Order: sequence, then structure tokens, then C-alpha cells
Amino acid sequence: MIATGVDGLDGARHDICVVGAGPVGISLALELARLGRSVLLLESGEDGPNAEAQRLSDAAIADAKTHVAMDIAVQRSLGGTSNLWGGRCVPFEAIDFEARAAVPHSGWPIGIGDVAPHFAQACAHIGCGAAEFLRPLAGLPENADFAFDRIERWSLEPQFRKMYETTLRNHATIELRLRTTLAGMEFGADGQVERLDLRGPGGEQASLSARAVVLAAGGLETTRLLLAARQGAGERFGGEDGPLGRFYMGHLYGVAAEMELASAAIDENIEYFQDRDGTYVRRRFTPSAALQRREGLSNASLWPDYPLIRDAAHRNGVLSLAYLALSLPPVGRIIVAESIRQHYVGDGPSRLPHILNILRDLPRTAAFVPSFLYRRYVARPRMPGFFQRNRARRYAIRFHAEHMPNPDSRVTLSGERDAYGLPRLAVDLRYSAADAAPLVRTHELFGAWLERTGLGRMRWMVPDDQRADYILSQCYDGHHQIGTTRMGHTARDGVVDRDCRVFGAANLFVAGSSVFPTSGEANPTLTAVALAMRLAALLAAEAPRADA
Repeated sequence: MIATGVDGLDGARHDICVVGAGPVGISLALELARLGRSVLLLESGEDGPNAEAQRLSDAAIADAKTHVAMDIAVQRSLGGTSNLWGGRCVPFEAIDFEARAAVPHSGWPIGIGDVAPHFAQACAHIGCGAAEFLRPLAGLPENADFAFDRIERWSLEPQFRKMYETTLRNHATIELRLRTTLAGMEFGADGQVERLDLRGPGGEQASLSARAVVLAAGGLETTRLLLAARQGAGERFGGEDGPLGRFYMGHLYGVAAEMELASAAIDENIEYFQDRDGTYVRRRFTPSAALQRREGLSNASLWPDYPLIRDAAHRNGVLSLAYLALSLPPVGRIIVAESIRQHYVGDGPSRLPHILNILRDLPRTAAFVPSFLYRRYVARPRMPGFFQRNRARRYAIRFHAEHMPNPDSRVTLSGERDAYGLPRLAVDLRYSAADAAPLVRTHELFGAWLERTGLGRMRWMVPDDQRADYILSQCYDGHHQIGTTRMGHTARDGVVDRDCRVFGAANLFVAGSSVFPTSGEANPTLTAVALAMRLAALLAAEAPRADA
């Protein structure tokens, strides 16, 4: 069932309370219900955007060049950040869980064997098809340094509100409360959460208890709730010098080089294609774990992309049309998530050269539009993006790479408070030369691999002494909120244990990418949902059945 506000919640006791109805929170609630458990699911927003609710997430951002605005990083509404998500699903790899000399503060207290069994159920909840992420490609020379056999999958419907609102409205054992905001937690002498302090849309108050509480409110909001609960509580959650709020990570994302492919086999397999189950997938180049260990690399993936569309020098009418559409915010936000739109548009060069490109290339551009619009907005499943091969087989190399854990990249509480009295965040997301150096080396090794295997060649976009700075100039995040409640072996090096249970608070858990000790190269959503599936099994084992 779905209700709005706190009416009827005051003094109630629930079994499992999940805070946050984003992709992780909804998936967790559905999995717990599948396992026969009842759930109270709290969402601060409504079933669509609400400016008043959104303002609760306002924060002070130290550097707007490295961190997106909060209304792009967070959405307080049913479905949470899935409303801002493109739908890409990539699993973490075995090496991501290892303690690696090249990645400081790395090493998880769990391994790939603890998470991999839950990828299938995570894929089912996300709607991205089978949990299959390897697809060998015949006709390529054998060389172990890089591979082109890893695929990313795309959700059939990235917005969880559209996918699950009807299910939640009619569900017998999930009670979803909209416009119900967690404003504070009360702890007992044993460290457990005894009461949750809630606020309704008009400031109405309620207090309830739960056997188990799971914070799945997104990395930043979950961290804010824990930081606020630590105020005046001495060493709770590791104290001021502990890991809570530290190690804030996202990813490095951008373009620093181009490739010219000699291989027809690769060129014919670089576009989106539909898998056997109808979902869209796409191949990526990835360095092997052995190469990463041998060369001291952080993890990264590379894939062919069209040239920078904001640079009209490509003289391609289709790309210029894409630029013009994305450069108009109301139109561009319909096409892609706002963060992706801003990345491709950049600072907004002149539109006139792009208009001239379209006029020069009018017949081909006109033929492209109806086909793309059908595949993107009418066909089901829809195509997640567009890509154009070219006769020269020349493409930009887009990277998505690991962000190093840094204890000084962090979030803290500011001196301001929101409408319900909860302290607001101060966000200081940092990138450094240590992030760029291994990525520069990855590109160098990739270029050498292309030439050694005869598959192609690579060309940097800037001179060698500018490569690291060029990469760093493109780095920003805030969408992938990783590391601020990291998983650790003990309370000295983590906020939660291997089961995502908060150290010192036996009935409090965290679900989401903020528990990741390292960011890997993969987008975090799939692995975060897989960890939520693992947590659901634990909670179900500890909780009575709803029909008991």
C-alpha cells in the first residue's frame, strides 16, 4: 500500500524499516517481501518532483567544478536517483575487492564470491536481463593484456517509479509512506536504534520503533543521517577521526585520446545491440587483472565513442543535430540524464557552426532522425543512446575509471539546518594527480596493445606533459556517491561490517554504494542492489515471517 505523511505511525512498532525508496531501497523491500517479510518503506519525496522536498537536500559544495549541484546528484521522490539514471549496469570484478598496492586503503572484508550469487536477482529487480557480462568475440588475436569481451547491460526501464509504483500500491506486506522524512534517530544504552523521529509534509511529527532499520537514502543522505546522529555522542560511528564521511569517491569519466581501428571485427561490434532477452548491451575494452597488478593500475574501462559533439569540426550533421538538441536544457533533459547532457555540451560553444553542418549534411541528417526517434522513444525496449560508425573507423576513446580512496575527500556537517532541523552537508569531493596517473598509463598500454595486435592505433588529444591535467579537467561526479560509510573489518577502518551492519548499532544497517571501500571502474547501481539482495537474505534469516 502507499500512503502520504506520518498519520498513524506515531508509537507504532514495525519489523523492518527501510529509509529511502530509490533503486536500492525498493529492490530491498521487494526482496524482503518475496522472502515473506513485512516492510515499512519511507520516502521523503512524493511520486514525482517536489521543490519543497528537494530543498531538504541542499548542501554547501566546496568546488562546483568537481561536484554537480545537489538537484542533479539527488532526487527526493519515489524512485530516487533512478529518475536521474541512464540505466547502465556493470558488475564489480574480483580485483575490485582485493587489497591492491596501487590503490591506497583498498581491500574489502568480503570478496566477489560473496556478491556474485546475488547478481541474478539484482538484474531481475533492475530489469537488465540475464546476469551475463562476458561475451567472447571471435576473430581477435589472443593477447591477455586487454579484452573486448565484457559487456554492460541497460535497464529496460531505468525509472523505478514507473516500473514499481503499481506493484507497491497493491502490495500486501510493503507499506510505502511518501513525504515521510527521517529527521533523527534515538539510540539506547546498548547502541541499538530505539526510535525513529519522523516528519510529515507539514512538519507533523511521529516516532516509531523497528526491529531492524536500513538506511538506503543514497550515499550523501545516509551519511548525513549518521553524522547528525553522532553529534554529541562521543565515539559513536568511529568518532570525529573515524571513517564516517571520509573517502568520498565517484569516478573519472571523459575522453583523452582517439583510436583508428584496423579491425573490421571490432568496428562491427562497437554499437549497442540487443541481447537474446531483448535488453540492450554494449562491449567495452578492459585491462586484465594481471596487467593491473603488474603495472600498478587502478581499474578502468574504455570504449569507442563518437567525436566530441560540441566541436563542430567533425562536420557531421547528425552529431551537430545531437549537440543542438542537448544544448537546449528542456529538450536535452528529455533525451538524457542532466549530468550526461552537461558532459557532452560542455561550456556551450556557438551554435552557428553546428547549424551549418546540418545544412551541408541535410539528406543524411533528415534520414537519421525518424529512425532514431522511433528506436529511442517508441520501440520497446528503447535504445539507450545513439552511436554512429564511420568509414574511417576513427573514434574517441571514452574512459570510465576508478577514483582513489582519499580520507580528505569527504562530507561533513555545515552550520546550516534544513526545514526539519537536520544539519545540512558540506561536500568536498577531491581529485588528484594520483587518480590521473594510472589512467594515463592505462591509455599508453592500450595504445601499445592496439598496435602490437594489429587492431588499430591510438592518438592522444594533448601533448604528453598535459595528459594528466587534461584528464583531471574533465573530472566531476556526485552521482556515484561511494565510500562515505565504507565497509571495514573493524570500527577503526569502517562504518559497517561485512554484513552492512553499522558497528556498535546491532539493528542499524546501510544499503547502497556508500559502503563500498573502493569505487572500481563500474557504475555502482548493480553491485549496490546485489549487496541489498545479500542483506535481504540476512535480515530475513533474523526476522519472523510476515504470515507467522
